[in-house]
Amino acid sequence: MTRAGPNIAVYPPAVSVIAPVTAVALEWLVPLAVLPAAGTFTSVVPGVVLLGAAGWLAMSGARAFRAAGTNVDPTQPVLKLVRSGPYRFTRNPMYLGMVVLQLGLALTFSLDWAVLGAAVVFVLLHFGVVLREEAYLTDLFGADYQAFLTQTRRWL
Repeated sequence: MTRAGPNIAVYPPAVSVIAPVTAVALEWLVPLAVLPAAGTFTSVVPGVVLLGAAGWLAMSGARAFRAAGTNVDPTQPVLKLVRSGPYRFTRNPMYLGMVVLQLGLALTFSLDWAVLGAAVVFVLLHFGVVLREEAYLTDLFGADYQAFLTQTRRWL
């Protein structure tokens, strides 16, 4: 059983920050004008709902980790398998929150590029973090984690 942290390829919080900054820069350089204009009811209301969902996923996931006494930082060793809070219905609530954040920003601020950014964030997190963490957690927790895999969806 290994206690070292998972060998992730990208740092999730950095991806979550770089994606919207890149979307804003691309929107300024090459506006696509596909989404409704910023400030319209049809974009702001669903955008704010998505931003709220993203915040809830991230905060409740981190809270569940802290309550269980394990590390929130994905580069640090996992100390306990968490199944409470949002982990009852998704194995990756904090990462899911990062993807939903991009969609919420896209709608709220009419950032067409953030929709594409959400897809990029998803791919980077899935292949650069999630699959690597799953291998690490399988090695660390064995049958207990295998049971968790069958009981809880990876994303939604």
